[in-house]
Amino acid sequence: MRTWFGGTLLALIALGAAPRAYGFCGCDKPPPPLANVRPFVGYPDQTITLFDDRLVPGSRYTVQFTSRGGVSDWSRGKAVTKRDFADGELRSQLRVAVPAVSLGPSRISVYRRDSLVYALDDDQFTVTSEPIVLHDFEETITRDDYQTGVGADGTVYLAFDLKAMTEATTYSGMALGYPFRFEGRNVAIFNAQGFLGEVLDPDSRGLFRIKPGGPWTSSALDYWRHEFRTYKEDHRKRDARRTLDGEWHVDGTPHVDNYHLVVAISGTLANGEKPQPGPTPPFRLVLTSTPAASNNLQ
Repeated sequence: MRTWFGGTLLALIALGAAPRAYGFCGCDKPPPPLANVRPFVGYPDQTITLFDDRLVPGSRYTVQFTSRGGVSDWSRGKAVTKRDFADGELRSQLRVAVPAVSLGPSRISVYRRDSLVYALDDDQFTVTSEPIVLHDFEETITRDDYQTGVGADGTVYLAFDLKAMTEATTYSGMALGYPFRFEGRNVAIFNAQGFLGEVLDPDSRGLFRIKPGGPWTSSALDYWRHEFRTYKEDHRKRDARRTLDGEWHVDGTPHVDNYHLVVAISGTLANGEKPQPGPTPPFRLVLTSTPAASNNLQ
């Protein structure tokens, strides 16, 4: 059996395990904790990894995802033995795509033929909306009737694709019609592999800014992301010397995805209560990108 790191965002912050100076640049990241499923939040068609000693390498499995509303769908995969990002050790793994189920907590049941092998409660995995593509030029993105996933502990998750981003940019976002309140210490950024990049540190002046929301609007987050041109040029040579599966460098360090990110926010609604697990109510999401050569947020 594997050890699951419960209450992921809140527990990491409470234990002081969350990095505050790494950000998502380069592959020098603290390893993710041992887990039954990684990442612990995903969107439809994203590949996730299940870990369990009962998985037999070479055997095929059917995996059922079931939302709290009773909607279920299936995904299939074959177990293999691969190195684990947590500690580099070889372990049995099963990789499957997240199917089309309702947003929010999802129970995961693993079957071999027609027999249940094991199951994970829905507090271990959350389905969120598909990633929003962000760029490094002046842009405003408006999503009306937007909904995203809320985990079992009330954490709200938003996924983003920053592969098209190269130059330094300030990104801003807020919700209209969803009065969600939060502070920097309540915001963490993970990648699609389950690595934690950072928790927004109040002492990181100029890197982010949070403005209070109104009666019908959320807190507004501005976040500065430095240029990635240097990283892309320098890392191209290192990437050319990765293992055949593309997940490890020849020096034994993992290759970290810096472009497919999930922002996890643990906050409260205007009434002081946490959001209910499941899909958020529909709201208008407004995102802007503004080229910014320096971190000038105050």
